[in-house]
Amino acid sequence: MSDRLTKISLPIWLTAIFGILMIIEFFFSVPQIVTDTNVKLRSWVTIVSAAALILGTFILTIAHVKRAYERKPGWYYSLIYIGAFAVAGALGLISVRETNFMWIFNNMTSPIGAALYSLTAFTITSAAFRVFRARNWKASVMLVCGFIVLMMLLPVGGAIFPPIVPIGEWIRSFPSSAGFRGMIIGISLGTIGLGVRIFLGRQKEHLGIREEKKEAS
Repeated sequence: MSDRLTKISLPIWLTAIFGILMIIEFFFSVPQIVTDTNVKLRSWVTIVSAAALILGTFILTIAHVKRAYERKPGWYYSLIYIGAFAVAGALGLISVRETNFMWIFNNMTSPIGAALYSLTAFTITSAAFRVFRARNWKASVMLVCGFIVLMMLLPVGGAIFPPIVPIGEWIRSFPSSAGFRGMIIGISLGTIGLGVRIFLGRQKEHLGIREEKKEAS
């Protein structure tokens, strides 16, 4: 019973209590002590997030050290990670404003991040090529609207066919905006439903617990 209390009941009660404290502050007039408590809780969120980041980095480093030691496939990439982590970590502990550390950040970390982010453009293009196929009238409408908006954003589109600019602006301002707002409302309702399930203890996946469905006899 104590094990179940520690792993299931206590986390669920803490989640419900802290969640309700945060919610009522935005909808009701609460005593000052509740507001001060929420401020402290939000400060602890930052501390716990930083601790989780440190723990994740530690676990990742151990995994790479183990892979390099056991010479698993791709172990040389683990050596690169360990070396880069050791150098950047040592320089960062000295000073984050240190010249060599800033050189690594500006000339290695930032370009790599920009390169990875730029790859999303090719991923989106590939996905759009697979999706924008006129299989039926709905897909045809999506294909035409996507082409109009794309040509509106390109300088050559307005030069070749000037009316495409106001048409594209209308599509972005009305149908696209309406669809986006509907999507946001749906996500919000889903988030509220998920929060209610967590508060009631019906959703336990965030605790690492997966309840198996009983097979129908």
